[in-house]
Amino acid sequence: MTDKATIFFAGDFCSTPSTLPIKVSDELKGLISSSDFAVCNFEVPLKPNEVPAQKDRYYQADDAPAFLESLGFNVISFANNHAFDYGVEGWQKTMNSFQNEPFGSGKYEDAYKIKIIEKKGIKIGFLALSYAARFGVFDNLSDREGYACAWINDHIVNHIIIKAKKDVDYLIILPHDGIEYIDIPMPEIIIRYHDFIDYGADAVIGTHPHCPQGWEIYEGKPIFYSLGNFLFNSKKDYLYRAANRPHWYEGLCVILEFEGKQTQIIKVINTKNKDNKAIEIDHSVERLSHNANLCDYLKNSQKYNNILNQECKRLSLIQESPIIDCTFPGGNLFSAFKQIIKCLTRIVLKRKQPDNSSLKNLLKNDTRRNVLLRGI
Repeated sequence: MTDKATIFFAGDFCSTPSTLPIKVSDELKGLISSSDFAVCNFEVPLKPNEVPAQKDRYYQADDAPAFLESLGFNVISFANNHAFDYGVEGWQKTMNSFQNEPFGSGKYEDAYKIKIIEKKGIKIGFLALSYAARFGVFDNLSDREGYACAWINDHIVNHIIIKAKKDVDYLIILPHDGIEYIDIPMPEIIIRYHDFIDYGADAVIGTHPHCPQGWEIYEGKPIFYSLGNFLFNSKKDYLYRAANRPHWYEGLCVILEFEGKQTQIIKVINTKNKDNKAIEIDHSVERLSHNANLCDYLKNSQKYNNILNQECKRLSLIQESPIIDCTFPGGNLFSAFKQIIKCLTRIVLKRKQPDNSSLKNLLKNDTRRNVLLRGI
């Protein structure tokens, strides 16, 4: 009989209030515990005790690591845009708070190191990657000093995948990228995730958009573009509700089975966060229908292009600063374009450039830069 391994994947997790009141349904607990391994993205670090809370920096409860591990999560990704919100001290405190050390960040060599787990001789590797966030990502090819997260577009990534496939039986990529709150991945995201499979990965499980997106089988391998939130509450108040985010409280979980060089989707689970105090399975027909639409966008080029154009226009013309990662607060992509023109004019006229770190951060972010270009 061929040995096999099953892995449960969940999306982004953050709970700034204590996790003690959070209840997870027995049905969901059973699915997690019945899997050999369980993976979650720990989106936000713990805050050092002596450091006061800072505006636009997020942290979560000190008991969050123990909460996830008590559920059975034993593979923790820590490559994301918030991992270094409280500097190296917050990152280190987070790393030390897990029994199974998170991966995807640290010194350069450690951030890009493959996390390997093993069951009955089956070796499964994980590579966690993040987009070029405001800070805390190795997105400067000439600067590999200090501590940060692995960058999704570092030239070394493809080589790592090729080499890793010689050392493991299966390789899973955990990218943290995309545009928040929309139903589809950008074309560049689709191409990049296809790249991962082409270079040898056996599955790609994405996070960051904070809402579920579609999934597909590419070259026989599963790609989930966004699992959305497992639970995400970055406020101190359990009563806080994210406004105008219709799918913020919905998530996807997936169970994959690895056997005989095959990667198979065993189960896709719809979850919901109820009142920031409960995570349970959503069996509603509406969620099944929504999932079908998400996947259909990826199969139907006309539908995909229609919603792509619609979303890019919306993101370009209306004020939606969270979409551009708070790098351009109070503005939108169209106003960012105008600032680019001003900068270029100053260069031509040889005038002094103002310090505009927000604009630089927007332009270095590959995904958001492409949205800006489409908007233009």
